[in-house]
Amino acid sequence: MALEGIRVLDFSRIWAGPHATKLLADMGAEVIKVESTKAWDPHRIILGSGNLPDGERGEDYWNRSGWFNTLHMSKYGVTAEMRHAKGKALLEELVSISDVVIENFRAGLMERRGLGYEVLRKIRPDLIMVSMPAFGNTGPWKDFIQYGIGQEQLGGIASMNGYMDDPSPVKSGVNFGDPISGAHAASAVMSALYRRRRTGQGMFIDLSQLESSIMTIGEHLLGFQMSGNNPGNRGNRHPVYAPHGVYGCAGDDEWVTIAVSSDAEWQSLCSVMGKPELADDSRFMDILGRHKHHDEIDEAISEWTQDKDSTEVMNDLQSRGVAATPVLKGGGIFNDPHVQDRGVLEFVDHPACGPYFMPGMSWKMSKTPGKVRWPAPMLGEHNSRIFGELLGMPEADVADLVTEGVSGTSPEVGD
Repeated sequence: MALEGIRVLDFSRIWAGPHATKLLADMGAEVIKVESTKAWDPHRIILGSGNLPDGERGEDYWNRSGWFNTLHMSKYGVTAEMRHAKGKALLEELVSISDVVIENFRAGLMERRGLGYEVLRKIRPDLIMVSMPAFGNTGPWKDFIQYGIGQEQLGGIASMNGYMDDPSPVKSGVNFGDPISGAHAASAVMSALYRRRRTGQGMFIDLSQLESSIMTIGEHLLGFQMSGNNPGNRGNRHPVYAPHGVYGCAGDDEWVTIAVSSDAEWQSLCSVMGKPELADDSRFMDILGRHKHHDEIDEAISEWTQDKDSTEVMNDLQSRGVAATPVLKGGGIFNDPHVQDRGVLEFVDHPACGPYFMPGMSWKMSKTPGKVRWPAPMLGEHNSRIFGELLGMPEADVADLVTEGVSGTSPEVGD
């Protein structure tokens, strides 16, 4: 696997950082997820069984969160309380044999715990460290706390999401800033590893999650600087392609997306719809005309799709070289032949949850294919493996960590 032999010490929590380390784990990195029994990853209960009434939670609900178990496959899991002297010493020892350290706490927390980059680089001079608080480690906003849910709004992305001619911003269906920042962090780690291979030098990567989100609309920011005009909402339309949209099909809330990128594709679309008169209409002969008369085209397409199956529309159009695909719900994604053929979902048997299909590799590489190697760790599941086998601690000393409040496999839950 591409990153076999690379060890990552992962202090990150929730989504952005864990997404980054999942991508690295997918490619073969040895990722060690660090929690403590006092401060475990909140994703162990957010949108998980921890939100159920007490009688339905089960004895170890912190091991059965779908969110957590999706983001932490192929990782080892340990608990070590960094505020305890022995816990800090354990973590420092792990740093000494790790290539990468990543955290997404609020700015300055690792320094306050005595585990900042300047300290850690003395332990491991060629260490690559990623720090990814919401607003980075410098600047006037660095001490503020923020999550991915707010990055779309602060970054201006939400102002561009919405329906045509409606200025109201619309949030996307996910906390967009988290996965984007995670992907950028993983890419930064890859670049730093490549640089270290050539120079032997480690580095500190200061990644602002807000700036990471903003870069996804870079061309629109540049356009505003040049023209002073806000991009505004354009619904499902495209700045170049036309027609481009989402059209209702037969059934309850069934839709198909269609994107026409050339005059030839427009001719094919008209042919498949059985509307040759549209292809010959002078209003729609070129891309400018189709943009100008997009409403009329949308009306004609909607009339054609409204009593048709979305998959049939896709097949008919794709066979003629026109980009189209249904808007799939959960069951549709699971049963989609292309998704199944690509192995997007992999069968994972978690010891606390049982067997599930979980998201697999995001990409396929011919020489170094990645894969889901094992399910997400239960809390502190690999303490003995990491502290005992990797660090060489005697079994009795590992057991003492529990009695001394340094480690464990059950969280300390408040009243």
